[in-house]
Amino acid sequence: MAANEMPQPPYVLLFQEAEPGAQPLMISVDDRPALPLFDSNERAENFLNSADFGPGWKPVEVSGMGLLTVLETCRGSVGYVALNPPPAASGGMKVRMGGLEELIDTLQQSREDDLFGLGGFNRN
Repeated sequence: MAANEMPQPPYVLLFQEAEPGAQPLMISVDDRPALPLFDSNERAENFLNSADFGPGWKPVEVSGMGLLTVLETCRGSVGYVALNPPPAASGGMKVRMGGLEELIDTLQQSREDDLFGLGGFNRN
């Protein structure tokens, strides 16, 4: 995942419960396990409403450090991040994918708390 492809805040993941240790929704894209990551609650809601993932899933905005923590806990379960996957539709759909490890490495290399402005909640 090149630097110019870094996801931009807000970072929105899908959870049934918004509590420490909760597992986010994971999907399969072309038989590749992936973590869907959205840049808005609206996109996440549209995605959720288009498929039957079961009850209780909801968009949860996380900070850059929160995103890093979730990505690290997903190691071994998924190898990719699906960036703003579109709502499910009949026929094929194009999904932009990035490597989970590449995104983790990029986030870990940052020594700034707001990860180059990607994850801070301080919006002046």
